[in-house]
Amino acid sequence: MGLFLNFGENIAEYDYKVINERDARASAGIMFLLGILSLFSVHLYRTIFWAELFSITFIIEFIVRILFNPKYAPYMLIGNLIVSNQQPDWVEAKPKRFAWLLGMILGLIMTYYIIFDVVTPVRLGICWICLTLLFLESVFGICLGCLLYKKLKWKTHNCPGGICAVTPPPYQKIKLLIIAGFIAFFVVVYFSLKQYKVNEKAQIIIVK
Repeated sequence: MGLFLNFGENIAEYDYKVINERDARASAGIMFLLGILSLFSVHLYRTIFWAELFSITFIIEFIVRILFNPKYAPYMLIGNLIVSNQQPDWVEAKPKRFAWLLGMILGLIMTYYIIFDVVTPVRLGICWICLTLLFLESVFGICLGCLLYKKLKWKTHNCPGGICAVTPPPYQKIKLLIIAGFIAFFVVVYFSLKQYKVNEKAQIIIVK
């Protein structure tokens, strides 16, 4: 029974329970991809069937993670298979559990809208919040729930990315200037290309 009702693993070199961050990030990436595809289906096929189906799997995933064992959550299992040839990246389980608890709460709120088949800005907002959290975790390794756990001043040891122990250095102005320059370049190219297309269409109409 303890095998299935257990959060985190006991590893010899740690005196606290841990989670493999590689499995977590892989599963977040899978869920983000499926979530985005399900939202595209809403716009392409004018149906929320796939979005609801994904939402149900999302809810089940976090219920299994929190109430049973993350090792047996479906997306975690798939993620584990994909990164099974990589060295585990062990992080403390408690911040992850807190972050996933927030995910489960969002999923339970979604359950109401699925059962009563209600489409509201709140429902869409929750979808985008979940996708944003999944994107940040899978791409950048940023666990916002873990950051909140740290902000609440709860005792932590080894958070994902070392955020509980490392103070980020001050950002260099030159980096901000480069980013601003890139954005400005993108804006100029966008409007130039758009104007070129308008002129091209106008010339075609005149020729005809």
